[in-house]
Amino acid sequence: MNPKNYKIPHDLLAQEYLKNEKIQIFIRLVFIAIAVVSIYYYQEHLAHSFTALMLAPITVFTYNVLYLFVVKHFPYVLQKQRIVLSVLMDIILTVYVMYLVDALGAYYAGALLWFSVAYGMRYTKAIAYTAYITVILSWLVLMSVSSFWKDNSSFAIGWLLAYIVLPLYYFRLVDKLRSHLEIVQHYAQESEHKASHDQLTGISNRALFEEELKKYIQLGDKFALFFIDLDAFKEINDQYGHDVGDRVLIEASKRLQNIIENTYRLGGDEFVCIKHYKNENELQNIAKNLMFNLTMPCKDGKIILAGSIGIARFPEDATTEFDIKKRADLAMYAAKQAGKNRYYFYAEVA
Repeated sequence: MNPKNYKIPHDLLAQEYLKNEKIQIFIRLVFIAIAVVSIYYYQEHLAHSFTALMLAPITVFTYNVLYLFVVKHFPYVLQKQRIVLSVLMDIILTVYVMYLVDALGAYYAGALLWFSVAYGMRYTKAIAYTAYITVILSWLVLMSVSSFWKDNSSFAIGWLLAYIVLPLYYFRLVDKLRSHLEIVQHYAQESEHKASHDQLTGISNRALFEEELKKYIQLGDKFALFFIDLDAFKEINDQYGHDVGDRVLIEASKRLQNIIENTYRLGGDEFVCIKHYKNENELQNIAKNLMFNLTMPCKDGKIILAGSIGIARFPEDATTEFDIKKRADLAMYAAKQAGKNRYYFYAEVA
């Protein structure tokens, strides 16, 4: 797997976004409380009426109550669209409050920088840049209509430069961190895959077989364990070399897995398969299909694959991990002794 192609699963992203939405609602409510307190104590020094000043906090509070209802009852409906809408409302209403409170707006200037950074951290790059552009445009509008920021133009330009430069630096830093995280996640997945899969054939290995056999038994549903040992594999290795022998093992694993998905390589030329079944007829057909698929001619026609198969059933033949493995092995050994290239059920040799 290429680390650049690694993506966090969609469901996990949606859950993470939902958690972030709830955090943002809380942060908005804190800002509303600060705005209301500021307006209450400084309303005499402001040019606008108390009703006009309270319009933005009331709007934000109402919006967040509705938002909280949507998050609770429809958590993943139009999630990205409502996040974008929240970005726009957060920024535009904050700038509107800054316009209304004149000089007090200086205390809120840092909030706009936080919006660019916070949305870049919490959501996608597209949402981050939406916030970034909206902050810059909103600030330019504020600079042109607010008497306070006109009178303090150098201060306003300083904030404008901060809004332009700092988020871009932050976005670049976040990209690097995410890239490093993806690489770590990739190698963690690769390490986990190597620990549970055979390096030659790519199918599950003995360790994963032992783990999943335990789960099958704990589940309690009936299943069959197929123990397969390739016939004359040593002769193939001796005659054609180990490279050809490796290709034979890879081909055999594919043929077995085409019939039974849960196929495992124990080592050497030994494989096992686990398969749920409904009745004996189905089990017989599965065994016949395994034999037929395994003995199909190879491409060059020189090598003919074959295998001896032993089959033990849970719970009819065994009820423990050790017993069902042992009895499938005994049935396979009986198939070898009987002339190879055949299958036996444990019940036939017990």
